[in-house]
Amino acid sequence: MKIIDALCLSDRGVVSFVGGGGKTSLMFRLNREIPDSRRVIMTTTTKIYLPSTDEYPAILLSDIRLVKKTLQNILQSGVRPVLGLHLLPDNKVKGFSAESLDELINENNGFADFVLIEADGSRGRSLKGYLDYEPVVPRSTTVLVVVIGADVIGKALDESVVHRPETLSRMAGLKPGAVLNAENIAGLMIHPGGVLRSCPPGARIVPFINKVDCLRSRDEAYRLAKTLLGGRIRNVILGSAVSKNPVFDIVD
Repeated sequence: MKIIDALCLSDRGVVSFVGGGGKTSLMFRLNREIPDSRRVIMTTTTKIYLPSTDEYPAILLSDIRLVKKTLQNILQSGVRPVLGLHLLPDNKVKGFSAESLDELINENNGFADFVLIEADGSRGRSLKGYLDYEPVVPRSTTVLVVVIGADVIGKALDESVVHRPETLSRMAGLKPGAVLNAENIAGLMIHPGGVLRSCPPGARIVPFINKVDCLRSRDEAYRLAKTLLGGRIRNVILGSAVSKNPVFDIVD
């Protein structure tokens, strides 16, 4: 199954990716699944590595007002750009503020069918401890994809798999080095100070447990998915962004 089908996306949407363990890979994979007839832009409220310009040309404009003037013509040509403010010394694209993206989306209703946004940074780790201003999710988001790297299951709570492990330890009441299992990972996901803290009230929340193909057994991934269900979370996707068929199952 494709990601676009698992997320129940139809003709348009603003999809923000948060969490850890494969946000960028999922965003670009979803972009490739969206039909060519749709106009798509990709961007970030944090920073992402500069993609291959042959496949994803980057448009770097320091003033978002300039983006408004040039974006429509670019999209009409069939190009799917990565938008950003400027290039950072580490070859990453600096993104826009959530407010600027909301303004761009709201003032140009219909300029793009899909806006895909990496709205969180985890330094390549599969879990993250959150500061007060994180994640940076635009209010115009219609679907919030919460990415969890399945490779963190059964690992120790330390910096090898967690960005800011000390923050996560305090938030979860876990000692440094504690084993991360389905229950405490789910508790971290739904914690009021965690990844869902800035989710817009009108957005659908869909956790995506990524890298499931890395597990010897999928039992714990299924247990995590079932533990996450409830409230605004109606279903959980299990899969791998780099697999030929990226969605293995949907738990609801």
